[in-house]
Amino acid sequence: MDSLERVLVCSASPDSINNNAQLRGYVAEGFRAILGDAAVRVTSLEAAEYCAEEFAPQLVLVFGSCMPAVSVYHGLKNYSLRTGACLAFWLHDDPYEFDFNYKILPIADVIFSNDRWAVTHYQHPRVHHVPLGASRAEHYRAPRPSKDREVFFCGVGFPNRVGVLRDCAPVLGDLKVEILGAEWPDTLKFARNERIDNRLLPDYYASSLVTLNFGRRFDLANARFNLDAPTPGPRTFEAAMAGTVQCMFVEGLEIYDYFDPDAGEILLFDTPAELRRHVEMLRDDPAKAAALAGAAQARAIADHTYASRAQRILSLIGSYAASA
Repeated sequence: MDSLERVLVCSASPDSINNNAQLRGYVAEGFRAILGDAAVRVTSLEAAEYCAEEFAPQLVLVFGSCMPAVSVYHGLKNYSLRTGACLAFWLHDDPYEFDFNYKILPIADVIFSNDRWAVTHYQHPRVHHVPLGASRAEHYRAPRPSKDREVFFCGVGFPNRVGVLRDCAPVLGDLKVEILGAEWPDTLKFARNERIDNRLLPDYYASSLVTLNFGRRFDLANARFNLDAPTPGPRTFEAAMAGTVQCMFVEGLEIYDYFDPDAGEILLFDTPAELRRHVEMLRDDPAKAAALAGAAQARAIADHTYASRAQRILSLIGSYAASA
């Protein structure tokens, strides 16, 4: 690979079973910000081999989940072998699907994982940590002084999240709280099993005084090493881009690598009383709440767009090409 002038971004699983197909558009947005619109194509896995032959990219970036049995990459590997193109994978569900990475180990030239701890367990010579991010075009919202609710969260009611919210319920009782998503128990009175379109979610963030941030614990294929997930998920970056103050339940310190809690870019709590203090402080001081939300948004714009992630990927791949 002498130079990298064209990039093809495709999903790692077929669109018929891919619930996160919209994310590949954010990834393509990042590469276009660096290389220009004409240098980047984005497609489904089903059409990727045809697009590669027609577009002739020097980098094929397969993004998403490789777990489904119908996710096969032989055609893309043949293309890379014939043309010298780099075939790279950016997996976004580590460590929850870590045990399925055996499918790509023999064919990937480079692997990028969303999870830092998972990277250290790959048996491949070229593996790097690249977390997900936020789309400036999709997730940015202008500041909204008035708020529709005081506390908000959207996501699946995994047992760890239910447990934390049950503990916090007594201190949230007199606040306007909306917990939305799926699989929430009826015993949490402020939670509703109601899904929100991803395109509308930034509006909910922007119109909430506080957005809660809980990690996910739901392994689909993580039995080999039973890895924990220290890296925050994409909604941490998306919520910051939308201009909300996040209160994150502390389960690790990696968040300090992305946002500065000491500067108020994100607020941390590990007890219900601490969460209550954060909410009261923000409710009683709207100017400070706006300043903290603005600080988080500025950090997301500066460091956590998909353009930032694309730049890191290009730099790493370029370093391999230079040393070849």
